[in-house]
Amino acid sequence: MSVRFSSFVVVAVLMATFAPDVSAQQRAQQGFRVCNQAGTEIEVAKATSTGASDGSAPIIISEGWYKLPPQACAYLWPGPLQYRTYLVYAQDKASGREWTGQVPICVSPEAFTIRSGTCGARQERKLFIPVNVGNERYTWTYVFRP
Repeated sequence: MSVRFSSFVVVAVLMATFAPDVSAQQRAQQGFRVCNQAGTEIEVAKATSTGASDGSAPIIISEGWYKLPPQACAYLWPGPLQYRTYLVYAQDKASGREWTGQVPICVSPEAFTIRSGTCGARQERKLFIPVNVGNERYTWTYVFRP
């Protein structure tokens, strides 16, 4: 009986040691993801509203540029979804193609992080696409199509 018990304990310890951490895998697959089906490399910018105001305009945090090769996906906001609406914009500099929406957000020609509702020097407004994820709390994918 002690041989069976000790064999069981060894097997249980080995399984616990080498079993994948399911919760870590699930967390790694959570977030707001974008995919590029355009057939060419695109550059993506993202934005969210902080809900705060600088007195005259809401404070928006925008960041870019994330290079996304054809048929690739990337998490712009990893982890559980924290907002109901996310804002995205993409451009293909080679062709001049843009994926635009209705929400004007400040961007810069070079890599940027902007924490303001108003544009500064060398910044311009691009029309971002609002993506409403509804009540989804874990994962959402937005696809840029040709």
